[in-house]
Amino acid sequence: RELKYAKASLQQLLRMVELGKILVTGQDNADETYDQLYSTRASDRSRTAQRMVPETNGANGGIDKNSEEFRAKIAAAKMMGILRAKEKYRVRLDQSLYGAAIMMPQIARSAGWPKNICVLMCRSYIFLLVNYTVQGMILFFIAKEEIVWDSFGGQMFLCDFGKDSGGCPGGANCIGPSGTEYTPSRVYSWDLWTTRMYVRDSLKALFPDRVDDINTLVDPGEYGVESYYCRLLCCALFTVTVMSDLWGSINMLWVFIDVPNKAECWVDYEEPTWADKEHAKAIHGWTELDLVTLKIAGMPLSWKIFNVLVVLLPKMLLWKITAEAGILFLMETSGIEDIVVNSVALAFILQIDELLCNELMSDSTRAILEKLEDYHLENYAKENNVEDLTDEELYQQNEEQINAPWGIRQLMEIFPLKLLLVFLLTWFFVDRYYTRHCVTSEAGGLVSHSMRLPLGTEFSLLNAFFQSFAPVTREEEPFWTMPSSK
Repeated sequence: RELKYAKASLQQLLRMVELGKILVTGQDNADETYDQLYSTRASDRSRTAQRMVPETNGANGGIDKNSEEFRAKIAAAKMMGILRAKEKYRVRLDQSLYGAAIMMPQIARSAGWPKNICVLMCRSYIFLLVNYTVQGMILFFIAKEEIVWDSFGGQMFLCDFGKDSGGCPGGANCIGPSGTEYTPSRVYSWDLWTTRMYVRDSLKALFPDRVDDINTLVDPGEYGVESYYCRLLCCALFTVTVMSDLWGSINMLWVFIDVPNKAECWVDYEEPTWADKEHAKAIHGWTELDLVTLKIAGMPLSWKIFNVLVVLLPKMLLWKITAEAGILFLMETSGIEDIVVNSVALAFILQIDELLCNELMSDSTRAILEKLEDYHLENYAKENNVEDLTDEELYQQNEEQINAPWGIRQLMEIFPLKLLLVFLLTWFFVDRYYTRHCVTSEAGGLVSHSMRLPLGTEFSLLNAFFQSFAPVTREEEPFWTMPSSK
């Protein structure tokens, strides 16, 4: 497009120069020369006018090419053709520490390992290590709170305590963790319930001769969830907030799979071919930096393996641990307000890499990240064929979309893939919570398994992140078991 524009501008300039010479010299054949100079332009206008003539026959079935309906259908076909190709086959590296750790070594390699770029590369790895440390420590402390300190505080897992309190007393699953029946007015959060239990137990210790009266008159209530469905909804909302990080990992994996296993150049300097460089810079307001292009290209197999081990696998592991810890934290929250607030707040753990990138990383590295072009997968050119089709062909494609009957593929595309993935991941992590921490009670509900105190406060990274393989050592005798419903 720019080449055609430049060519037309140059032709116009030459015509004006020739016409100026004629006017200055006062040639007698000025009118004839003017007609010759502009004959090409006149013929172009004639051809344009012919194209604007309405067509009422042919493949378009009587549609007027200049009509609003025709233009709308052509525009829709072009728009959907381009956007669907980009949606399916375009990927982009994360604009974060992870993207910098992948990109900077390849740019340094492409440029011959200059010291100034190597410095930025080393900084990227330092920030990546800081990110792993910060995210890992936060997740470690959350796990220690839930597994160790909550046990020493006498807290059992919430599971489905209080789920059916609206139908109590007299309904199913109406027995709370202290062995009494639920009523809507006797459901409390853990903090309130333990405070009320402490007051009752303190009165019994102070007045041992009036224990029966205290048990009758002082009612601590029961510990339970205020809204079972709000808790599930907030778990799904939390899963939505961490989906972008998962999608970034998937895009990273696609890049590693799709790019060739050979050393290709990731950085290039492209001078405009349609005009002199200085002239093009003056027209567009460019600088030399605008002529530098950064693109995702081939990567040696050794670098792919290194990036998978150092960047991709730790990133996905942190995502899995964060999602699991977040669901555990939400499932252990009983109050509606706390559940809603925590569902959004927990996602900040996966945003630490972006925070460090925006606040601590140098402006040069961030500018390089922003300048990196999107990567198109192998079938992008085949799918994005809009530029190669005529308006008539695009119009025919749009007509086929209009007239085609609804099939299984169209019905499946109605339901968004990402939304389906949110439901599946939420179900997976919630089911994992129930499997690991809850058992079925005599009444058929899900209640906490028997709780045993840890032997100490020692807690390792294996205990925190791989509990199935390295569980915390606990006492044999439980400090709490589910009371009988009989």
